[in-house]
Amino acid sequence: MKKTAPILLLSALGLAASPVSAVTINKSLCVGSLSKSLSGKSVNFWGYYECGSGGGGGMMGGGGMGGMGSAIVPGPVIEIGTGDTLNLTLNVNMMTPMESSPYQGHTVHLHGADVQTSEDGVPETNGNTVMGDTYTWSPSAGHEGSYPYHCHVHTVKHLEMGMYSAIIVRPRDGSGNFMNRLNQDAATAYDYSQVYVLSTVDPAYHTATGDSTVFADYNPQYFLLSGKEGKTTGAPAMTLAAARNKKVALRLIGMHSTNSTFQIKDTAGNLKSFTVYIRDGRALPTPKTVTSLDLSPGQRADVVFTLPSASSTWYPQVVYKTLRDSSPYATVYGKITF
Repeated sequence: MKKTAPILLLSALGLAASPVSAVTINKSLCVGSLSKSLSGKSVNFWGYYECGSGGGGGMMGGGGMGGMGSAIVPGPVIEIGTGDTLNLTLNVNMMTPMESSPYQGHTVHLHGADVQTSEDGVPETNGNTVMGDTYTWSPSAGHEGSYPYHCHVHTVKHLEMGMYSAIIVRPRDGSGNFMNRLNQDAATAYDYSQVYVLSTVDPAYHTATGDSTVFADYNPQYFLLSGKEGKTTGAPAMTLAAARNKKVALRLIGMHSTNSTFQIKDTAGNLKSFTVYIRDGRALPTPKTVTSLDLSPGQRADVVFTLPSASSTWYPQVVYKTLRDSSPYATVYGKITF
């Protein structure tokens, strides 16, 4: 188990201090198998879950047996505040699905986060432990936004298998409560928020092992928004019932292996504008109001828009496109009624 000492040392010397409202958040993740029915076909996944959640068996720390919870794809969304310390422990036990050597084990890579090299969960370059470890991150002010986390062992397969989700870094007020803003800027205030995790599925990857040649040719057949297909406006992947004249924040997180374009349309198909305040965990110098936003794999965007005063329905949607020529694969829909 690794620990970051510099912050504690500086605090002891009076040279630096965490905000009064900062807290320490300890989370323990396990890995389990699950099957999802996608367009009528069963596809096997590996997903993270909070150890001790779900069925019987409480969490046992120190690398022992984790709780027999239910794996989900995406995994648990984790919220932390700027200045908080997140200790994210991966508990690998005898129930953890994994590949044969040399691809045994898993990690948690905090994608896009400013962490010490020893905390980034990349065993190929940093020799990080793959059979259970703790990853510590204390995001600074100015690092509010959305971050993916995922396994970095045999990444081409393990990420595709579903070992990913989101960490949302939020501002806190003077009393330590989360603020309904993207960051400290009052212009980013919102009334409702949702996390949209973009992902794609090539089922051939889910049965391939080792160094299979399958991994050289990606052919996605299923396109997901936060783990759901949402292929029509009548059966959207995400829904939100909101009030008129209120602000909605969407946190777009690209875990897909294709190109994509995000838009919002009304019932007549007219494009609606939204404002991008944060890209990839950093506030834009000048927020951009647009009607279309491209998201490549690994990219994130935190956006806000205001619902009109008249009741209606809007459809946030993602068009997944090929990496080769950006021709469309499919569209996945969300739905907001107000």
